[in-house]
Parts: sequence; C-alpha cells; structure tokens
Amino acid sequence: MEKILLHTCCAPCSASIITLLQNYKIISLWFNPNIYPKTEHLLRYEAWQKYMKLLNIETVEVKANWLDDETLYEQLWLDDAVKCDKGRCYYCYQKRLEQTVSVAKNLDIKNFTTSLLSSPYQKHDTIIEISKNLANENNLNFVYVDPRKNFYTGVNSVKKLGLYSQKYCGCKLSIRK
Repeated sequence: MEKILLHTCCAPCSASIITLLQNYKIISLWFNPNIYPKTEHLLRYEAWQKYMKLLNIETVEVKANWLDDETLYEQLWLDDAVKCDKGRCYYCYQKRLEQTVSVAKNLDIKNFTTSLLSSPYQKHDTIIEISKNLANENNLNFVYVDPRKNFYTGVNSVKKLGLYSQKYCGCKLSIRK
C-alpha cells in the first residue's frame, strides 16, 4: 500500500478526510505554528495525538519554533503572515504545506495532502493551488480529495470521543472574543 503524508491541522478536520484516504497508509504530520496561544496549541496537539493513537495511525511532528517562548509568536510567525502580499491565510497555508513537502521528501513519501481541505471555513481553492504548485516543484503527488461534506460528521465524531474541538481557526487574529 502506498504511503501518504497527511498534514493534520486538528483532530476534527482529520476525522473528515481520513475515511477518504483508505487506499493509502497514512502518516499524519503535526506542524501548526499558527495556533495561538500555547495552551490552545497544546489542546489541539494532544487531541491529535490521542485521535491518531485511537486510529493506529503513525505520526510525525515538527515543533513550532515559538512554543518555548510565547513572546516570540508575533516575531516568528504572525508578523510575516500579516506582511504577506497574498494575505495571512495564504502565508499560513504556504508555510505549513512547504513543511509537509519537506517532511514527505525526507521520509521518501511521494504522496501528500492536508486536512485543511476539510473545513468549509478555509480557502479551498487557495489550498489546492499551493499544494499543486509545491507538488510540481518537488516531483511529488498532491492527492486531492474533498472532505467538506464530511466536516460536521467528523467534528461530531471527535466530540463523541471526548476529544478537544476548537472554536477558531488558530492564529491570534482569528480568536473570537
């Protein structure tokens, strides 16, 4: 069975896409330096770990470079995201997918996708565009699936397991007060 590296933004979104990747051996990647604050980052990370363990899915992670010093979040992530001429969401997708491609190449995995495609709140076409470009530039296969119709089913399945489900995208600017 071919391997696929699944960039995973959170447990609820991964629940929506995993069922569509049954023809692959999934390796789930955690790289989400956009998620703020550290407490929120850790809640999502722990839910991801528990969910992947329940599903017996192999995991790999790349730690956000600001986690040891939360005061560095803006300097190491948010400032560049806000300055991006294509918008902060574009920057966020681009950086996370670049890291996904890097990990895939290091692990000699030819296929990748992302759970960012699961949410109807994300910029679906932008994620596809970035993923296709990165795949072409790096001689990899971007596996496109559309899990949006499964989004609420996935969210509810994770909640039923007692796992954390967030209320905002992740970056400091998306926090609803």
